[in-house]
Amino acid sequence: MNNVKQTFTITIPSKTGYMDLTEDVMECVRRSNIRNGIISISSMHTTASVFTATNDIEALNGYLKYYEKVSTLAEEPLRAAICHQLAGGSVVTAICDSEISLGLTQYIIYMDFDGEREKTVEINIIGE
Repeated sequence: MNNVKQTFTITIPSKTGYMDLTEDVMECVRRSNIRNGIISISSMHTTASVFTATNDIEALNGYLKYYEKVSTLAEEPLRAAICHQLAGGSVVTAICDSEISLGLTQYIIYMDFDGEREKTVEINIIGE
């Protein structure tokens, strides 16, 4: 059983925003040489989230609007932390034959609710 860990930083240039991490995560899997196992992709901050969703711009903007609307009763910095709790902090999925187990229209999305500063995403891969 092998374990591979990689971290990278992301800076969203606006207060809120998102980024598709799918290709970056797939590259980590390829470099790991792990063919079958489990992968965890986590935001290391309570004001940003990692989750699976469609990569449709309208849908992602809709998620941002929804999270912002739901969290309007909270004051800063609690607002961004509430959004993180709603969206989730990590994704765990299988790796089968060196491929991430995702649906046809599923992507790994990073969403930041308190951007404009550097944040860390951690990837852990366990398998053979």
